[in-house]
Amino acid sequence: MPLYKTRRGLFIHICVLILVFFSVSSFSMETSSGSSDNSMSSAAPSGPSVKNLMLSVANLSLTEGRTGTKNRQGFSPRNCLLAANGGSLQGIQETRINGLPQYQAGFAKSTLVPPPLFPGTIWGSNSMGDGWDFQGSRLQSGAKSFVPNLNYSPSGSVVDEGASIVGSNTGLSDYSVVKNQEKPNNVRNFICLLQGDRFVNYCLDKDGSRTLHGLLSLRDPEITCQICKKVLDLSSRGIPIFFELMLNQHGWQVFSELIDSLNHQQLKLITYVITKDLSIFIALTFHTHGSNLIKKVIRILRRSHLISFVTNNLCAAFLLIMTNRIGSYVVSECLNHLRAEDNKALYEAAITWCLDLAIDHEGSIALIRVINTIQGLQRYRLLNILSRNAVFLSQDPEGNYVIQKVISLNNPLFTQNVCHLLIGHYETISLQKGGSHIVEKCLDTEWKGWIIENFLSNTNTLLHVAKDAFGNYVIQKALKVTKKSGSPLYHKLLSRLKPHLSILQSGYGRNVFNLITGGQSVTKV
Repeated sequence: MPLYKTRRGLFIHICVLILVFFSVSSFSMETSSGSSDNSMSSAAPSGPSVKNLMLSVANLSLTEGRTGTKNRQGFSPRNCLLAANGGSLQGIQETRINGLPQYQAGFAKSTLVPPPLFPGTIWGSNSMGDGWDFQGSRLQSGAKSFVPNLNYSPSGSVVDEGASIVGSNTGLSDYSVVKNQEKPNNVRNFICLLQGDRFVNYCLDKDGSRTLHGLLSLRDPEITCQICKKVLDLSSRGIPIFFELMLNQHGWQVFSELIDSLNHQQLKLITYVITKDLSIFIALTFHTHGSNLIKKVIRILRRSHLISFVTNNLCAAFLLIMTNRIGSYVVSECLNHLRAEDNKALYEAAITWCLDLAIDHEGSIALIRVINTIQGLQRYRLLNILSRNAVFLSQDPEGNYVIQKVISLNNPLFTQNVCHLLIGHYETISLQKGGSHIVEKCLDTEWKGWIIENFLSNTNTLLHVAKDAFGNYVIQKALKVTKKSGSPLYHKLLSRLKPHLSILQSGYGRNVFNLITGGQSVTKV
């Protein structure tokens, strides 16, 4: 009786009876050549045959959904979708996108719905509540959710709870690495409620910044877009919000995560906003958090033409930035990570301002970092300017370090320039702390004869230098290098100094006295 519940069942039953009838008839005809007794005996096993045949027909209905079988309308079951009433929706076509089957029902405004890639239980959650908690999940492990309860209304929202969003115990500031996408609309609505100074205060709060950091880590394009728009607005004080974030110990972390979440167009907009006001850009480079974020932008844009926004600003305020300890490292970030063509303008600025940088404490340190990276013709031009001004820089408390760097490069051209230009000035610079180091370095070069001859030209000058707090190390160095090389200049120095050993026995001259008479010289500090 179950076959008669539908017309389809009735049709199948009739077909079965017809097949049984023809099968029995055929079987009888094949055995008709025998006796009637044989006919009666052959009819006996027909019962099991009919039963097997009916089972075979029933099995055909069970395999109707297999690939390659045809239904009675001629449609492959793979290209039809069985309806709940046992019928079929014809004309449904299969398409494949990225190798996954998607079914199009033929309706004008229908959308392709891909089959789920994973079962709903793959996330380890037995049930999903209204909030963001993974209840029953091993991922939970006692951690709090991003937003435990986002079912709120604007009139009584969690933002207003406790009269202030900063420091509130609403759970909105709790941070979690669990990335649940079940309530994206509620999250976006929550971000929309953070308007103006509320958004600023939330970013500058420790817990609030961690929450926004976590939401940005979801990499939801709409969430990122919403936060990006808010960051680019002005606060009630007329100050750009991004500026307040980049200078704050908590806000800069939100901005850092935002940079990682941006697409190319958004990153272009952020870069333009940061660099469009030179005074704001300079203030950012002077601040620890701000400079770290700009250096991060530099690393992200190192292969993009957008890097010119940053390098142009650095060139425009090159001297000011390079003479600041924190700001100078922003330029160094460019020199270490950008291509040679991108750094060309920065190197030109360094060549232009090299003398001003050399006589500044932070500037001289930054200039030495430039010397370490600059190459080609620009390197030649920079070292040529510095070596030609060796007399001036050698007597400067900061510039002498730059000249020492030039000599330590062991470039014969520039070292010779320095040694030659200092002739006539060796006595003066030997009496200075920094200058004495330069003279000692020059005594290690092949042009040391120029220096010693300069001292030998005047005995009083030689004794004056030998008795000086810094100069005595220069004379000691001259005696050591000439003795080691077997130079006749060694004996000339001895002949000038020995008649005055009594003068050298006291004060700083005692170091030279001990060296000549076999005593141990004092190591220079």
